[in-house]
Amino acid sequence: MIAKISTGSDPKGLAAYLHGPGKATPHSYRTEAGRLIAGGTVIAGSVQVTAKNPTRWGRDFERAAATNARVGKPVWHCSLRCAPGDRRLTDTEFADIAQTVAERMGFESHPWVAVRHDDDHIHLAVSRVDFQGVTWKNSNDRWKVVEVMREVERAHGLIEVASPERARGRQASSGEQRRAVRTGKVAQRDGLREIVTAARDIAAGQGVGAFEVALVQNPITRVQVRRNVAKTGRMNGYSFNLPGYVDAAGEPIWLPASKLDRGLSWSQLEKTLTRPRPDRLAGEETVPRKRLERAAAWEQRRREVGGEQFAAARWEQARANVGETAGRIRAEQSADTKWKQVNEALTSQDRAEEQAAEAARVASAVMGGHPTPLRDMLAAQEQRRKPWTPEQKRQYATAKAQAERAAKAKDAAKWTEVAGGGYQRDVRGMNLRLWVAEDGAWSITSKKDPDRQYAAGQADTVAQAQAAATATAKTQAQAMWKQVPADKRTESATRAVRRVIADLTPTKPAEVKPPARRQGPTMPQSAPGYQPPGRDRGRESGMGL
Repeated sequence: MIAKISTGSDPKGLAAYLHGPGKATPHSYRTEAGRLIAGGTVIAGSVQVTAKNPTRWGRDFERAAATNARVGKPVWHCSLRCAPGDRRLTDTEFADIAQTVAERMGFESHPWVAVRHDDDHIHLAVSRVDFQGVTWKNSNDRWKVVEVMREVERAHGLIEVASPERARGRQASSGEQRRAVRTGKVAQRDGLREIVTAARDIAAGQGVGAFEVALVQNPITRVQVRRNVAKTGRMNGYSFNLPGYVDAAGEPIWLPASKLDRGLSWSQLEKTLTRPRPDRLAGEETVPRKRLERAAAWEQRRREVGGEQFAAARWEQARANVGETAGRIRAEQSADTKWKQVNEALTSQDRAEEQAAEAARVASAVMGGHPTPLRDMLAAQEQRRKPWTPEQKRQYATAKAQAERAAKAKDAAKWTEVAGGGYQRDVRGMNLRLWVAEDGAWSITSKKDPDRQYAAGQADTVAQAQAAATATAKTQAQAMWKQVPADKRTESATRAVRRVIADLTPTKPAEVKPPARRQGPTMPQSAPGYQPPGRDRGRESGMGL
């Protein structure tokens, strides 16, 4: 299995991402029963989640992290992916693997969950801080998890992936990989690593000049080389660029050799180029000895031919590695295609389930096994078509008018009559005061400074003026909240603003249920077990004659 580790400080953001639709590729997988699931699904962990709220573990992680504010990145995230060619693991097997990793890595007592994506990988999210403030030390986690992966592979009969070398250079970032898939070109970091490493091996023991010549004359693609020389004249290494790899301003993107592979840093590269040249002799059958040729001259010819053979084979190997990377990129589908496929599959699945449910309902109704037989459904449909009586209409209109008057009375009760005429209303929690005059004039001012006016207007009646002032105050409160800096939007302040908006929203009248329809004649009920008369096959076939 292949593990990829990262750390972060936003547990809720990680939960939303793992259970959301995804970014580069859609988050989905098909269950053992064949149903396509959109988003991630928690299959193991030490915190409780529900089907209606699968992301609640993000809130639990946040509560745990609050017990030790000294930890800057309290979230540990690790994706575990099966190697190409592995069998499809069940949820139970993935859950066992997640539990094994938790025990071997030592975070089984901390809050953690395992979220499944696709058929081949899961995500482990761990809170490095538990609810008592104890911190899990994740030092050397990248090498510890490799040892656990080898154990998991042996226990579950999976393909053993070669362990990464600690001295290996950086791999292409996720952004570089997405760009490679989008453009169909090998990531510059991957391509340069193969070319520069091959040139180093070919020029070993021949000096800097031979190394630069090998780079310039490589048969794969043109490479731009730049020496990194300090002001003192000291050589610090090389930087490289492939044509076409530029930034937004059109400038070439130069990659230092040490960013391709740690073995290409100048301290290591200089040792390789200045050490004694390795003997690469061609076979005796390849370079036959000439008549009367001295042994030293023959060995020199064999050495030259051997160097040429090694260079050709090394370039062929580098070309094959680059071609293999390009083949993986071409084989990988683009994100748009994957999104389209998942959306089509989900739509087709929903449509099939609706059709199956409708067919089952109709079949059950026809066969009489449904709680609502077909005859009762037809009777109810006929009942709904009957008109209301005049008394029912009057009662419904009266109840609806009473509900509307009650809602208006509740809004009017929020206003206080002012001595000398008019009405006043203060917005609790905000510096806003509403005032309405008897002639319908209204205004919105500051509580602390009545001379500061935010808005004003005129209406035909007092009720209309109150409604206009309330609607304007709601808009003003929302605008004032948008101006509050993000770092000051605490949970208590957010709840207070929501209460203000709810208080300024007009009261919705209570729901009034429509009266029942008139009772009319119903369809006759047949006796239980009634069967329609069938034809007498014996009579038709003449058996009674």
